[in-house]
Amino acid sequence: MPLIKTKFGIRKLTPIECFYAQGYPKYYKLPTDMSDARLYKQAGNSVVVPVINRIAENIMKALN
Repeated sequence: MPLIKTKFGIRKLTPIECFYAQGYPKYYKLPTDMSDARLYKQAGNSVVVPVINRIAENIMKALN
């Protein structure tokens, strides 16, 4: 369970916050017909988008 400490105490991250931590843009929309548990699982199975972008850029440089 993803937790964060705030000035008010400890709370659980929301599903969208988990996607943000994975590098998804702020305008990214989550499906509304899925449970939070399913969204947490999807965020956990995701890849970190900025890292994948950087890897792809370096592969392209190596190939050129």
